[in-house]
Amino acid sequence: MSHFLSSWRIRWEQRFYRWIDQRSPRALEVQLNRKNLYTFPNLTGLLYLLISAVIWLLGTNYQNNLILGLSYLLLSIFVVSILHAFANLAGISIRVVGARPAFAGDAAAFVLELSCTHKAGCDNLELRWPGGETRTITLDPNEPQQVIVRMQSHQRGYLRPGRLLVQSRFPLGIIRCWTWLNLEATALIYPAPVMTDEPSAQASDGRAEGGTSQRGGDDFSGLRGYQAGDPIKHIAWKQFAQDKGLFTKEYEAQLSAEKWLDWESLNQPQELRLSGLCHWALEYERQQIPYGLRLPGLSLAPGTGEHHQQTVLTALAEFNLPRDPRKPSHVR
Repeated sequence: MSHFLSSWRIRWEQRFYRWIDQRSPRALEVQLNRKNLYTFPNLTGLLYLLISAVIWLLGTNYQNNLILGLSYLLLSIFVVSILHAFANLAGISIRVVGARPAFAGDAAAFVLELSCTHKAGCDNLELRWPGGETRTITLDPNEPQQVIVRMQSHQRGYLRPGRLLVQSRFPLGIIRCWTWLNLEATALIYPAPVMTDEPSAQASDGRAEGGTSQRGGDDFSGLRGYQAGDPIKHIAWKQFAQDKGLFTKEYEAQLSAEKWLDWESLNQPQELRLSGLCHWALEYERQQIPYGLRLPGLSLAPGTGEHHQQTVLTALAEFNLPRDPRKPSHVR
């Protein structure tokens, strides 16, 4: 029985949403009006009607004009609430400003701009993505207001939150006026940073600015006094022949200050590799170490800075994803 009710509800919701999409197609900006607003009593409103009906029956049975007048007053308030509930939302304009990138598992922030032309403004307006948190705001007349509505992410790529629920129970809480808006909103989700083995850093020529050195390489670095146990092949025989004393040649290897996030340097499943590269990109950026990225079919030169970091994280987020012409608009 429960399975039948669940499947029936899913089919009904699909038909309802198709009907809504015909009346309000996908768009970046939507204005609320009689074509996309729906008004109906909520559970409290139905209870309010039931009480009004009981009072009317009592007044009719006992032929009590005072009780009948009370029932008519309650019904009049109910009708007026319908008009005020609709007027509270009518005329509101909702526009998608953009979306802030997030890491998988975190909540993505979608930035919406709302404006109201109603002279009394809008009270107790609720905004929510499916399964997301609810934002309750109040709009002043002719004063655009930006609102952040968050949606939980679960995997990297593009997050499309679905239909936005806009509703209000103003003024008495007995009438619900609402709509579902199919907005053109998309957020880019980066891989979740996961600590892995550091990708092998492939140095350039070791002469980069900020490079460090390490003993034991092939480049001659100088002389030092001979110590017992030094290899004979490292003794400076030329200086010894000139009676300058016994010295040992020192060699070092130059290590580049640049780091490479190399796809081939990690041996894990795809998503774990991307998460590991993401972690080290954030770590190198924090330490201000120039870093580059090598992915199959893509190579980004080493660098630092916010723009470089966003480019690297975007490449990791979009790796092996189907090409999508609808790119998300990022905001800070």
